[in-house]
Amino acid sequence: MDARPQQTSSLVFYVNGKKVVDPDPDPETTLLQFLRTKLRLTGTKLGCGEGGCGACTVMVSACDTVSNQVRHFSVNACLAPICSLHGLAITTVEGIGSIKHGLHPVQEKIAKAHGSQCGFCTPGIVMSMYTLLRNITNPSMKDMESAFEGNLCRCTGYRPILEGFKSFTKEACALGTACCRNQTKSNGDSNSDRRTVNGSVVSTCNGDALALVNGNGFVDHQAMTNGDNQTTDLLPADSTQDPIFPPQLRTSEYDDQFLYYKGERAVWYRPTSLDQLLELKAVHPTAKLVIGNTEIGVEIKFKNMHYPVMIAPTHIPELRSVVTVGDGILFGASVTLTQLNETLNGAIDTMPEHKTGIFKAIVEMLRWFAGHQIRNVAAIGGNIMTASPISDLNPLFMAAGVMLQVASKGERRTIKMDEHFFLGYRRPAVHADEVLVSLTIPFTQEVSLVILFT
Repeated sequence: MDARPQQTSSLVFYVNGKKVVDPDPDPETTLLQFLRTKLRLTGTKLGCGEGGCGACTVMVSACDTVSNQVRHFSVNACLAPICSLHGLAITTVEGIGSIKHGLHPVQEKIAKAHGSQCGFCTPGIVMSMYTLLRNITNPSMKDMESAFEGNLCRCTGYRPILEGFKSFTKEACALGTACCRNQTKSNGDSNSDRRTVNGSVVSTCNGDALALVNGNGFVDHQAMTNGDNQTTDLLPADSTQDPIFPPQLRTSEYDDQFLYYKGERAVWYRPTSLDQLLELKAVHPTAKLVIGNTEIGVEIKFKNMHYPVMIAPTHIPELRSVVTVGDGILFGASVTLTQLNETLNGAIDTMPEHKTGIFKAIVEMLRWFAGHQIRNVAAIGGNIMTASPISDLNPLFMAAGVMLQVASKGERRTIKMDEHFFLGYRRPAVHADEVLVSLTIPFTQEVSLVILFT
């Protein structure tokens, strides 16, 4: 029985709090193209076009209808297919602040810290920092530096950018350059932990934020003025002023829909069950499965590849699950690299050390695997099924003896990922109509030693 939809669907999503409905989206259109040409939001820039520079960074927000929690993550708009955004909320640099309506503290601080010269990369850097603050209200410097792994700046240099944003972090001091940690204490001075700035008494911070106290015992905000790029007249971070997640998206309605979009050259399916996916693959064995579009998008754009049928297996429970089993942890093939990293870090923290050797190696490798914008959308099964010759994950999976669960219509089988799995260049040992459902990363044996060479 053909379970495929007979009519095309309408694409519904939100941009900067406003509802957007496209009754006829093109599967080959990216979010960046849509923002710049249809919505005329040109703050998001096109740089490399392949997810490497971060100039096109935007924030995507999604609601987990089970936990009712909203998740914010950064993505490269130059790669994100517009058809993949059904039921999601997009925030661009225009949506957080402007000269006309008032700058967001992130925008103001990068400007006053001289963190922008040509300005082309600035919107992407601003959105990476903004996304970090939406997830972690008081990040560390390490968190901040990690957030910029997918952002390149060719002319400004990173020092003024990091210095400007440092005030958002745990390591920041409200006094900036006047911080007690920058002063030389006199030995034997009983009052060396107290001094005056602009006539007000200051107590040492010991790594925490400082307060200036006047003679009446109250905080003196007027006296809290210091270096050029850390003046207290800057806007404070205030999460109550951030755009809210659209209440209309707090529903499972959008997740439960089997979507079908048809463009001039390609069609897009988004099934919601494994049976629907296997049925589509049986009818279209050469169809491409698209999750993060981090490889297929580059091939379409730079290699002029044409894929007439694309299937998005992003809403299939079996491909999204994470389960601890007897001999390891089972990950659905659509689980993102960010989710993989979070799960393995959790296992490292809670499980016996000898069981997590391969987990530690994978986590260490993921530090060097693209940036957050890519890891937030790229799937764990992507490099496996494309037999990527430049993948850093595949050699680790092969060394660990990862077990793959694949399926086609009417058949399921398990394959060990070893030296026999890759039959040649871009040729994994799976049939054209088969889909990678999940993979099991085994626990490390107590007598084994895992060392990663990068």
